[in-house]
Amino acid sequence: MPGYGPTPLTELPEIAAELGVGRFFVKDESSRLGLPAFKALGASWAVHRVLSSRGAGDGAPVRLVTATDGNHGWAVARTARLLGHRAHVFVAHGVHPGAVAAIAGEGARVTEVAGVYDDAVRAAAEAAAEGSDAVLVQDTAWPGYEEVPGWIVEGYSTLFAEVDAQLAAADAGPPALVAVP
Repeated sequence: MPGYGPTPLTELPEIAAELGVGRFFVKDESSRLGLPAFKALGASWAVHRVLSSRGAGDGAPVRLVTATDGNHGWAVARTARLLGHRAHVFVAHGVHPGAVAAIAGEGARVTEVAGVYDDAVRAAAEAAAEGSDAVLVQDTAWPGYEEVPGWIVEGYSTLFAEVDAQLAAADAGPPALVAVP
């Protein structure tokens, strides 16, 4: 993925002392592939898997469709832009204007849905089903739509592989506890 690099793993000895633990590390995901979240890992991996399964490596443009309330849609839009594809992102009414602007800033078409997040997901799924050039890259699963959300979760595992390598480099050994918000 263009621009990929591990995010920092920072040791915080003051927090370790305060908590009474040996060592304390924080994985800083505030700049993953230029985005403020880890979501780019899942979106980029799922898009890679989707394109590979469709044989889209032939250069034919694909329209990546998703619904979001922020970072997932931004990550899909960024991935589409970086790989030369189009994105169509559905947002529920009330999604923060800054999130909408960031998604649109990636060149994505943004459609606001009058309703809640689940309504946006339904609209995205319907839009993706309408065209042969479209593929749904949704991080929400439902019966019959589990493969792509599973790939998104697989993509997040990159974060843990990075942590393992960074802890080994810091001679920290395996963690006793990993907390994920």
